[in-house]
Amino acid sequence: MRTPRVATLAFFALATLAASGCGSATPRIIPLLRTSGAPIVQTPGDGTPLEVVSRGTAVPDPLPVRGSDIVYGDLEGALGIAVSSATGPWAAAHRKYPVAVRGGWTVLVEVVGADAELESGGRVVVGLDVRATLRTRNGNVYLGQTQLGCHEGGLRSADEGAPVIYRCMTRIGRDLAGWLDGGVRLDPLAPESG
Repeated sequence: MRTPRVATLAFFALATLAASGCGSATPRIIPLLRTSGAPIVQTPGDGTPLEVVSRGTAVPDPLPVRGSDIVYGDLEGALGIAVSSATGPWAAAHRKYPVAVRGGWTVLVEVVGADAELESGGRVVVGLDVRATLRTRNGNVYLGQTQLGCHEGGLRSADEGAPVIYRCMTRIGRDLAGWLDGGVRLDPLAPESG
């Protein structure tokens, strides 16, 4: 007599847990480094004048895609590759620059905002906001800072959206290369004599 009552209570408890989200599916991680189509970049040697360092600041990594059970992993690594690839021509053109000869530059690219959503029509939309800080490698002298962002979308399912987010990251890299090419001082100011 008690067995059916216990079974009924157990069924009710499991149904309540499932309805409250406790029994929801585990998110599926899509690794951006493997699925975005990003080029394989070897670690630059000492002769590379521009070192790119990427990291997230108060941004979830993996990044959840709202409206789906997908999360994008390797956000920082994929951003570093995208920026390194996009700024490579700039770095090659500045190899003989005086600061490059004395050690080069480091650009810290911090993700300060990130959002991804699967819209009801099957379109993935992503947005990234970054802050880039340029310093000399020798002496860590501050040269400048800028804010960059992108917003991209594509008719893809959330689990196939990695190329959309990588396209957004590449645009940030190209904008950063443009800033390096004409929007920031590349040499430290000479100390004032006094």
